[in-house]
Amino acid sequence: MDTKQIVTTLSKKIGRESKDINSLLEALISTIKDNSSNLDSIAVPGFGKFITIKEDEKIITDLSSGKRLLLPPQIILNFEPSGVLRKKISE
Repeated sequence: MDTKQIVTTLSKKIGRESKDINSLLEALISTIKDNSSNLDSIAVPGFGKFITIKEDEKIITDLSSGKRLLLPPQIILNFEPSGVLRKKISE
């Protein structure tokens, strides 16, 4: 399902215009991006939780060449589905 299909489906479900739904969807995505970049978790009741984890830089060894490499720090965004969503998926 792409963005256009999501907007159309939501528009039909709640009886609002597509441009309103598109604005709401963009605002939701923007909010998730902003909070994730601040290393905050975002919980959506009945859906799940977006968890931001910052990993420190680390030194690894390349197995093929034997050289040591420095990996820069990185931010990882994980998603944990809620129990309700897990149950719905498993049905």
